[in-house]
Formats: sequence, C-alpha cells, structure tokens
Amino acid sequence: MATVQAKVDASTFQGCNRPLGKRIKVVGMGSCGVDYLASVAAYPRPDEKLRTEKLETQGGGNCANALTAAARLGLYPTLVTKIGGDGLGDGILSELHADGIDTTHVLRAAGHPSPFTYIIVDRQGGTRTCIHTPGAPLEPGEMTAALLEGALAGAALVYFDGRLTEAAVLLAREARRRGIPVLVEAERLRPGLELLLAEADYVVTSAHFPQDWTGEANLADAVLATAERLPAARWVVTTMGTRGSVLLERPPAANGNGNGNGNGAGGALRHVALHDVMESELEPRLRALVAEVEAEAVCVAETGQVIGAGHTASTDGYVQLKYSAPRDRAQEAAAAAAVAAERAAALNADSGRGAAYAAGNSSAGAASGAAGNGLVARVTLATIATLPKEAVVDTTGAGDSFIGSILYGLCTGMSLPGCMRLGAVVAAAKCTQLGARPGLPTRCNLSQDLLHEVVDKTA
Repeated sequence: MATVQAKVDASTFQGCNRPLGKRIKVVGMGSCGVDYLASVAAYPRPDEKLRTEKLETQGGGNCANALTAAARLGLYPTLVTKIGGDGLGDGILSELHADGIDTTHVLRAAGHPSPFTYIIVDRQGGTRTCIHTPGAPLEPGEMTAALLEGALAGAALVYFDGRLTEAAVLLAREARRRGIPVLVEAERLRPGLELLLAEADYVVTSAHFPQDWTGEANLADAVLATAERLPAARWVVTTMGTRGSVLLERPPAANGNGNGNGNGAGGALRHVALHDVMESELEPRLRALVAEVEAEAVCVAETGQVIGAGHTASTDGYVQLKYSAPRDRAQEAAAAAAVAAERAAALNADSGRGAAYAAGNSSAGAASGAAGNGLVARVTLATIATLPKEAVVDTTGAGDSFIGSILYGLCTGMSLPGCMRLGAVVAAAKCTQLGARPGLPTRCNLSQDLLHEVVDKTA
C-alpha cells in the first residue's frame, strides 16, 4: 500500500488558512451526551479484572460529534436535542460552545440525568465497546412552532442521526416543507427510523445496517435493496470500515420517482450486478491506484501524524443495477431481517419488541418496500485514507466524523467523490487520538488541495 512520510515539521505543511466566504448554517438533531473512555491493553474475559491504561471524560453522541466535525471545518451548526438538568449537562453545553455550536434549542430535563456512555477501547484488538445509558426522551409535544422556526431559519441542511425519531420526523417534515434538504443516518435498527428515512434526500448507513434491514446475505445486494426501498433519496452512502465507502447516486430525473428507468441523459443502459461493479470493476481500479500512485499528504493531525488522501473510482455514467442473489429468497431474507430486529431490540434493552425494529413496520416502510428490480445509479467506491496501523489509537466516532465531512461538502458544493475523500481523511485524523472529538481536524490541519472545491465555490 502507498505510504506517506510518518512525520513532518509543521512549517513544511501548507494547511488551508482561508475561512469560508460565507456563514453556512447546518442543523443537527439527535444524540448528545458524555463519553467515559477507558483504554485497556486487551478486552477483558468474563469475570476478569484489569486496570485501565488511560481514562478520559469527553462529550459524545453521534449528532453532537458530527456537528463538532462540521464546525471545525467551518460550518455554523445548530443542535436540537435534550439533556439533563445536571452538572454533566452543563459540561456538555460548555464543550459544544467551545466549538462554536449553537445550543439555543437544546432542551434541559430538570431532575433527570444527562445521557452517558461507557466505552472500552481495546488497544490490542483495535475495537471499542459501548454501553449507553439514555436520558429523558425529547417528546413530539416539545417540538413547538417556535422551536421549529428558530432551528430551521436560514438552514442550508438538516441532519438526523436516527434517534428521537417521533420528534425528529416533525422537524424533517417541516424542513422538507421549506425546501431544506434532509440527511438521515441509519446506524442501526430503531423504532420509527423508517418514517424518518422516508423524508431523507440523502442517507448514510453503517456497514451492517443494510443487511440487518433487508436480510440480504450479500452486502452489495443489501446496499442495493436499501437504496431501492428509499425512492425519494437522491443517494445512499454505506461506510464499510477498512474497505472504505460505497455510493449509489440516482440520476436527477429519478430523484423522488422510484427506480427511474432512465440514465438522466438518454441512451441504452448497461445492466450489471452491484456486486460485480464493486468487486470486479471498481475495486481492481482502486487497488491499482493505491499501488501505483504515491499517497498525497493532505492532512497533518494534531499529533504530527501525516495522513494521505484516499482514492475514488466511479462507473462511467449511470448503470442499471441488478441483484447477484436470486430474487426467490424473499422468505429467507425476511427471516434474517427478523432475527436482526430482535437482536437490535435486545441490545436496546427492549427485548420482545423486535417487530418495532423490523423493516415494513410503518406505512412508509411498507409503501417503499423493495420490488427487487434494482435501480439506475452511478456507483462510486472510495478507499480509506492512508494512515499507518500503529497510528490508530481509537475508532470511536469515526463514522460521525465522516458524516460531519459529508455535511460540510454538501453545504459547500463539493463533488460527491470529493466529499467521500474528505470524510475518509477527517475520520483518519480522528482515529489518532482517544475519543470522538480530540482528533477532529480544523481547516488548518487540511491541505487546500483537499478543500479546493470548497474554497472556489464559497469565496
């Protein structure tokens, strides 16, 4: 794999020292809390005692982390959530304010604790295990007209991390009514998530969500089925850990019109399985790029670690994507999805309510269920950024930092491949420090070449 110089003098790296030319507001609604991070040499066996190597207390929560990433890149985020009326809550707000995040619409629950998460970071295995304690929920009745107006006024984009779904749907629908685009994160199965996904213009999923939601055994088929179930979504991105990320982008004429059997420009379409596009076309091109092209140093993390840009490869225009697995396995897929839903309920301390987590549990989910015909899309595959394995300290919040970068790219007019490259670099920088936020880069940590699309469009 291509490498970059491990360390450089800060004076030799030319970071982007130009601020955005205009103030861009992005709204986020979802989780916000405190993380207790315990770094250990190796994950303990049952009934085993061990000591931490390092313990830190930091702000956390998917939405708050993503907005912090976006703020450090230059956006002006507004957070909508609910925390406790306790000392932890005071600390949460103080940390958000330090990063320039507007907390005017953060509600406080008097007499209730703020959400918090225990995170065990396994240095040997490179994993992190989270045990979350939620706070008081944000109820739909608390989404007043004044809150909706104040939060959405002047917003360029609204982001939801998939939590607080009953209240979140109200904000999403009001955003769409005002013509403000909506991005929804699908990290894991949650009650009401389908209703929120139905309002999404853009969707970002975790690596396991597509298979859990659709029951498809093949990741590529699961990604395709996920996109097909969301006909209003302009595009769907799935992050795949060390494999990078994959994007399915509908042609403009198809947005909001189901599968859209046109390529956006006329002409015959090539019919091909998404699995074949990823495995046989795009991945070989990316491997060749990684082997032949020296990784360009585009970021110097606060630790001094140099990070190289990743690569992207796309299909030549739009293609008619089809499934690799036979479509006669509907019952098998439904059974697998039901098992995943029960597991999600159990992990959420909600055992016995798996049906509420399963696909098709809402009228929106049933109406948009995949027909199994595939869809027309342009496919883009992106690698991770170049970062030595030994430089990875903690992966907590890597997905949040990727989404924060996507928010930034969307708001500033970057190309989608450019958004994916930026997200990979920001996520890599985050991983050089313990916790979700300390490693998040600012503009001066990133090269102007990486952000040139942003500079050109906002100057």
